[in-house]
Amino acid sequence: MKIDNTGKPVATTLTRLAEGKNTSASKKTESTQQESVSINPLAAKMNELEKAGGETTFDAGKVAEIRQAIAEGRFTVRADAIADKLVASVQELLQD
Repeated sequence: MKIDNTGKPVATTLTRLAEGKNTSASKKTESTQQESVSINPLAAKMNELEKAGGETTFDAGKVAEIRQAIAEGRFTVRADAIADKLVASVQELLQD
């Protein structure tokens, strides 16, 4: 935006073009066709497994215990247990 000697803003050609594009963009959005979305088959399978597994529960007490154990340095990460459960989860997802 330019400012003339009087200190008042003067609209430039660029500003007018941008305003014109806004109206053409809204018209274009109105006339576009509806888009389709496809879900990855693996994501769909995961969703099915979550539903079949029942309702998950959140135990705030257990979270507080773990938070306290981490703060006190008593919490240990069992990499072998994490790896075993990760492999089991992947195997379950890949089964048909």
